[in-house]
Amino acid sequence: MDLSSRLRAIVQSGPRRGSVEGRCPVRELTYEPDTGGYEAATDLAGVGAILGGVPMRTPFGDCLVIDRRYEADRLHGTMRIEDCELKDCDGLRVLDPTLGRAGLLAPPNSLLAPPSPSTYPLAPETPRTIFIDLETTGLSGGAGTVAFLVGCGYFDLGAFQVRQFLLTSYASERALLSAVASFFDGAELIVTYNGKTFDVPMMESRWGFHRIEMPLDGVPHFDALHSARRLWKGRTLADDGGCRLSTLERTLFQVKRVGDVPGFEIPDRFFRFLRSGDPRPLEPVLEHNRIDLVSLAAVTAHAARLAQDGHGACRDCAEALALGRIYERAEALERADECYLRGADSDNPEVRAEALYRLALRRRRDRRFAEAAGFWRDLIALTEPKSLRRRGSLADLRQCAVEALAIHHEHRDRDFMSARELALFALQEGDARSADGLRHRIARLDRKIAKKRDAQLFTS
Repeated sequence: MDLSSRLRAIVQSGPRRGSVEGRCPVRELTYEPDTGGYEAATDLAGVGAILGGVPMRTPFGDCLVIDRRYEADRLHGTMRIEDCELKDCDGLRVLDPTLGRAGLLAPPNSLLAPPSPSTYPLAPETPRTIFIDLETTGLSGGAGTVAFLVGCGYFDLGAFQVRQFLLTSYASERALLSAVASFFDGAELIVTYNGKTFDVPMMESRWGFHRIEMPLDGVPHFDALHSARRLWKGRTLADDGGCRLSTLERTLFQVKRVGDVPGFEIPDRFFRFLRSGDPRPLEPVLEHNRIDLVSLAAVTAHAARLAQDGHGACRDCAEALALGRIYERAEALERADECYLRGADSDNPEVRAEALYRLALRRRRDRRFAEAAGFWRDLIALTEPKSLRRRGSLADLRQCAVEALAIHHEHRDRDFMSARELALFALQEGDARSADGLRHRIARLDRKIAKKRDAQLFTS
C-alpha cells in the first residue's frame, strides 16, 4: 500500500479509542518518538546513582533531578557565594528600567509563603528569583532542538541551591517539562544570560508543543547579557572583546575552570549517553551548567551593585563612563553626570573624549551654555588633528564639538568672528555630508559680520 492509500485509510477509519460516538475524537498533541533502537534502555535509578540525582515522579512519567548546594561562605573565584545574592531590586531597575514599570518587580529575595502540598516530592518552597541556564542539542533552533538539561538556581538562607532537570530519553521530555513548569510556579523574577533570545523561547516552544501551560507568562525577566554588554563589551576588561559568561567570570572574579567541557562538545556527549546508556560523559556537562549558574548570579549581583553604588564602585574610568550611559538611559541624570566627570579624568583619550562630549550635551540640554562651551573646548583641545591617527570616533566627536562651539559663539556670545573661524575649521576637517550646511553657516556669518561692521561705522 502506498503512502496516499495509508493516509486515506487512517482518515476514513472509525472513531478512535476515547472518542464519543457521533463526535470527532479529542486529539492531544504529544510527542512519543519511535527511537528505532538508537536509544539504549535507561535505568533511571542507576543513572541517578552515578550522577548524584534521584528520579522525580510526574503525571507523565519520571525524570531525573540533580541537586547541588553552594554554601554561603564558599568562594567563586574572588567572590563569596553570599555576595552573589541580590539584596534588593534597585540596581536591576536601573539596569533594566522596564522591570520597575507600575511596580512590576518587588524585592526578589524573600521567599514565598510555604506552598500547598505538591505531587512533586522534591519541590522546595518556590523562590521568587530563579536563575536559568539550558544545555540543548543544538543552537540552530527548530522542532528538532530540545533542552536536555534545564539548570535552575536560587538562594536559600544565603546559600545557592542548584536544581538540574536531566532528559534521559526523548520519550520522557514531557515529564521533564512538566516538572520544570511546576518548579517555576510562583516565581516573581527570572534571570538568564541571553535568555530573552534563546533560553525562554526554547522552553516556550517545547511547552507549547506538548500543550503545557506556560509558567513564565507575565513573569519579569532580567537578561544579564544586555547589561554586561553595556558595561564591559569592547573594553580591555574583556580580553577577547566579547561578553561571554566565561570571559566575565575570569576577568571580574578570577574564576579558573579546571577540566571544563567546551560548549561545542556538549550535544555530542548527550547523544553518546542516549546511544550507550552510560551517563559518565554527562558529568562534566552538569558541572559546566552549575558553574554557569553560579557565574550568572555573580555577574548579575556585581552589575546590580555597580548600578546601586554609583561611580565610586567602578574599578576604572571606562567602567564609570559605561555606567553613566546606563544612568542616562534610566533618566538618573545626576548620577550620570557624576560618572561622566570621573570618565573625563581618564588617561584613555577615547574614554575621556566621550565623557566630555556627554557632559557638554547634558549641560546644553540644561541650558547651562557657558559650562557646555567649556567642555566643547576641552574636547577640541584633546582631539587635535595630529593626535587623531585616523581614529574615526575621535574625529567625529571633534567635528561635533567644533560645530557646537561655532553655534555657541554665533547665537550665545554673538562672537561672529570666532564662530566663522570654527566653521571654517569644521569645513576643512569634516566630510562632504556636512559641507553644504557649513558653507551656508559661513555665508550667514559673513552677512552678520558685514552688518555689524556697517553698524559700527555708522555709529562712529
